[in-house]
Amino acid sequence: MRKLFQSGLLAVAMSLAPLAHAGLIGDVGITWLYPDTGTTFASDTIAVSSTLNCPGSSPICTGYGTEGTETFGVNSTSITYTASVANSYATSSFNGFDFTGLTFADAGTLTGFTLVNGLAGLTTSDVSFGPHSIEINLEGLAATGSFTLNLSEAAGASTPEPSFLAPLALALGGFAFFIRRRKATA
Repeated sequence: MRKLFQSGLLAVAMSLAPLAHAGLIGDVGITWLYPDTGTTFASDTIAVSSTLNCPGSSPICTGYGTEGTETFGVNSTSITYTASVANSYATSSFNGFDFTGLTFADAGTLTGFTLVNGLAGLTTSDVSFGPHSIEINLEGLAATGSFTLNLSEAAGASTPEPSFLAPLALALGGFAFFIRRRKATA
């Protein structure tokens, strides 16, 4: 019986171990904001684990014309941008992208980011974020280069999964049986 009790406790302990963050799911909105954060120049959505390429049919591609190529990519933990265009982003109060609807599989929220930069002049001060969005201002920067925003998230409140409840019941039942048996023999 002691082995059953120990096995039950081990199963409960494994179930209580922190889970790895599951990352982004669903669709992410891309809004090109220009000439300020209150004006939408173009917008579209991109599914997590996919890319959006310009030139192409996306409204986001409208501002680039056929002068070069741009690629937006979203995976479960990051957002990437790569461009090869001769122009620069026009100087204004804001000329960049707002990535919205960041939905994490574990109902978490965005708590930070790291910037992997390959775009001259871009700094972390050009990036701001909220619980479900991240915005990057490219105004005045060359439109050739790349960046990656690696996302950090905090897990949301979770409810026990059925796979957790069975070992818990087994452990509690074994514990109750063990206590009763010890009292009976004492």
